[in-house]
Amino acid sequence: MRGRIVLFAVVALAGSPAYAVDKSMVIEKPVVADTPETFAQQKAWIESEMQPDGRYEFTKPADRQRVNTLLGQMSNMLQRSGSVASMDHDTRVQMFNDQEEVNGLLKHNDANRLVCQSYQPIGSHIPTTTCVTYRQREETARNTKIGLGQFDLSRVCNGPGGNDQNGCAPGSHQKSTAGH
Repeated sequence: MRGRIVLFAVVALAGSPAYAVDKSMVIEKPVVADTPETFAQQKAWIESEMQPDGRYEFTKPADRQRVNTLLGQMSNMLQRSGSVASMDHDTRVQMFNDQEEVNGLLKHNDANRLVCQSYQPIGSHIPTTTCVTYRQREETARNTKIGLGQFDLSRVCNGPGGNDQNGCAPGSHQKSTAGH
């Protein structure tokens, strides 16, 4: 009897994304709605993971809004019915569709998702494939944008026309980060 309880607890915890052992893997189904209580835990976990430094921090605003809307709808359906098992057929189908859409959006925006690109380097006929995580790709893009913004500000503040015409404070020449 005691062994069955332990086995049930292990299976229950293993299926919950909040207790996922390997944080480097993509979570295939972050939402598996069953009861209002377990769903509330999953919803809170997803919302915390959409914050900076979370698994889903790079979720686009439109996707984030859609996930929040669907999670709200799913919560309402579970509150009305008490559980998925007690839902009528149409509500259960709607719940399944909402759950699959949320899981798809979250999986696509998972920071650990591997993104591969194949290209042919200049001067070579041998294609090369590079793979990085979605987090690495998004952080590189963000850092590049920040770096280009700093370079552009340096160019504007140090260029011809004077500081006051370009919106730079007098005497605030910026150092170029271009490495000249």
